[in-house]
Amino acid sequence: MQRVVVIMAGGSGQRFWPLSTEHHPKQLLRLADPHRSLLEQAVERGAALVGMERVFVVTGRHLVGPILQAGAGLTPDHVLGEPCRRNTAGCLVYAAAVILGRLGLPPEEVTMGVLTADQRIQDPETFHGTVAAAFEAAEKHGALVTVGIQPSRPETGYGYIEIGTSAQPVTGAAGRFPVYPVLGFHEKPDAETARGYVARGGFYWNSGMFFWGLKVFMDELKHANPMHSKVLHELVGALTQGDAALVDATFARLPDKSIDYVLMERARRVLVALGRFAWDDLGSWDALERSLPVDGRGNVVAGSPVVIDTQNSIIVNGPGRERMAVAVLGVRDLVVVVSENGVLVVPKSQAQRVKEVVDELRRRGSTQI
Repeated sequence: MQRVVVIMAGGSGQRFWPLSTEHHPKQLLRLADPHRSLLEQAVERGAALVGMERVFVVTGRHLVGPILQAGAGLTPDHVLGEPCRRNTAGCLVYAAAVILGRLGLPPEEVTMGVLTADQRIQDPETFHGTVAAAFEAAEKHGALVTVGIQPSRPETGYGYIEIGTSAQPVTGAAGRFPVYPVLGFHEKPDAETARGYVARGGFYWNSGMFFWGLKVFMDELKHANPMHSKVLHELVGALTQGDAALVDATFARLPDKSIDYVLMERARRVLVALGRFAWDDLGSWDALERSLPVDGRGNVVAGSPVVIDTQNSIIVNGPGRERMAVAVLGVRDLVVVVSENGVLVVPKSQAQRVKEVVDELRRRGSTQI
């Protein structure tokens, strides 16, 4: 089997405005490491699994240039620009169609691993072991395999995967990197429901990582969502013909739906590898206190702002001290971010609402998004 890794990198990271914008989104920012962008880290992880020549990044066409210039070591053949935005289901349908053509192999001979470009992952040895188990389970059991993360808190911003408290690992997958049958997927819960999940056990955060043989993926897609399956086959034909206009028109027929809704929640053969490595989905500014150093007063500080009598806050000076003087005095539990595009001040507890700001700026016709 030929293994490949697809990295989904098409998001605009609206909750990280004003540093993240349409043409320089969060995957190009250094949010989990002061020296490497999220995308660079994701590409390194993918290359360690399958080799650089088998890593493909899928993004919007307007981001192909910025990604190639971002220093991740990617070549044009390995950055796939989607014709338009069609959520994660469209992203993975397009990736499957392009990769089948690029490799020139039948789907029975290709296994795809799907990673994202907006996660913090530590403990690479455990991560690699978990992914190896997921690849093996996908190939051995002819299943769609995802990775579930042991919850460390009753998080309301993640979806959950249920395996139950009496689940038994599939044959041959016991030991350090177990793989279990999935009982169900659950959307982002409210706080009370999330606390119940954590208290009962048998529920894991949905990491958004997937592993499947392309033949299994295509078969399950046909069963779960015939329209997406039809478009996939038509895309393969249009790409083979080299008809760019037909590719765009065919892809545009897809609805804007997630891969969880289109496929995973409806599939017949789904397994989950339990990820026991440090993991975080960097979804909003408050996540930085879990990924970057925190000072003695509980602050995350970047870009050398002046910080006086301030506690439990996140202060980011995007342009840096040489270009912009930023000062924060006498506050607590705030997010303060300054960039060349704008200034954001928000209570840390409401950091998830930054998208509302972007929506309003878009309504006003702002060019700073």
